[in-house]
Amino acid sequence: MRHIDPGHPPHVEPPRTKRASIIVLDPSPISLLTLAGVLDHHGYVCICARQGKSAVDALAMGPQDLLVADVGQDAAATLETLHEMRSVEGYQDLPAVLIADSKWAGLEKKAEAMAQATRCLFKPIDPNSLIAVVDQTLWMPNLISAHRRRGSRPSRPGWVSL
Repeated sequence: MRHIDPGHPPHVEPPRTKRASIIVLDPSPISLLTLAGVLDHHGYVCICARQGKSAVDALAMGPQDLLVADVGQDAAATLETLHEMRSVEGYQDLPAVLIADSKWAGLEKKAEAMAQATRCLFKPIDPNSLIAVVDQTLWMPNLISAHRRRGSRPSRPGWVSL
């Protein structure tokens, strides 16, 4: 017979719900698993890819909600993969979070110029910051792009239109 101390209830894992399906693209196997692990821990379903072609092929595995991509050593190839993914029918507005080293400074300007919701984070990254950006990008992409397009001046001095 097993004795349970009433002061310490048994650990029960909360039921996991599918929040969103995310393609994680990273050429480095260790950081790929780390990124996917952080996202998985927060309840996201992850499909891992080490090459751009694999990420594009992952779109055929069912509805995908977001791309999280580590730029690695080739920002141009990552941007080309993102463009290729967004050219697939049904994924024209695929939001993305790009992760880059500081040597790719200026990448955030290219991300902001895109019509679709695209965010850029620079390493080192705090996991909580990654989750905050992923949540915002997933659940409010239309607000991000609408805010960028609006660009209106305040109608009254001292007031800002959001």
